[in-house]
Amino acid sequence: MRGPQMRATLGLVTAIILGVLCQAALIQPAAAQQAGASVEIKRVVGRVEILRTGQTQWLPAVAGVRLVEGDDIRAFSGASADLAFPDTSTVLLIENSRLHVSKLEFDQQKQSRVVLLHLAVGKLRAVIAQTAITLARARQSNFAISTPTAVAAARGTVVLLFTDERQTLMAVELEPGVRITPRIECITLATTDRKRQVVLAGNFTTDCGPPVLTSSQFQTLTNPATAGANLGAPVGAPSAVNILGIINATGPGTTGAGVSFGPTSAPIGVAGPSSAGVNSVIFAPAPASSTDPCPPPS
Repeated sequence: MRGPQMRATLGLVTAIILGVLCQAALIQPAAAQQAGASVEIKRVVGRVEILRTGQTQWLPAVAGVRLVEGDDIRAFSGASADLAFPDTSTVLLIENSRLHVSKLEFDQQKQSRVVLLHLAVGKLRAVIAQTAITLARARQSNFAISTPTAVAAARGTVVLLFTDERQTLMAVELEPGVRITPRIECITLATTDRKRQVVLAGNFTTDCGPPVLTSSQFQTLTNPATAGANLGAPVGAPSAVNILGIINATGPGTTGAGVSFGPTSAPIGVAGPSSAGVNSVIFAPAPASSTDPCPPPS
């Protein structure tokens, strides 16, 4: 084989190897994913990208890819992504949005989970599966979504969440035929005079203020409000320890009614999203208180 042909062949082989490596980096994240919990991307519409923890290069998202702690996912205008969690909870990331995976812990044997997500900007719809656990471990099983201004804590319900980085709106969807009214707790991230507000189904709150009836416009699965937002800006997600402390804290420094997440009469296990409202939790008041070899797609 002559020199030019050899160089051309080597160049082709190198390009193929780099392509395979890039695809492997997308589908297989760090070794931690193989040992720990992960979230599967079930469906992608439009331009959706992911950023692996510790990396600087965004990669195209495709169905079947899994996200782990520290990963980010963003959906541009007209795009969306469906995420599936091990407990059958789901999250729909709506257009013009960026979501950070702060913490993922699932223990099937103990029937517990700790899921902490951070919506940096944009809108999502979360169908949170109900876990039936003993009261002693109730506060060890959390599903919470933070924003730059507030956090929504839930055990089993359908939540719509929006933030433009300056304020947060969150709503609980009505679920016909349920025995117990679905609800969440909204908690502001203010360091002083922290607000805690229970939000019942059919209502929404702005930065944990008094709930009002949810407008039909807010419930749409579109999000033109944050079109043009910088979805690549650094994300200052609150630490998992801080969020868990805020959720479980009562006493001085908080105002409004805190909540305790109690068990239901459902059997031990995890109910699918379709029955999230049927086995919704009972809330009890608590005291106040260099050159990259994998270039981005054109």
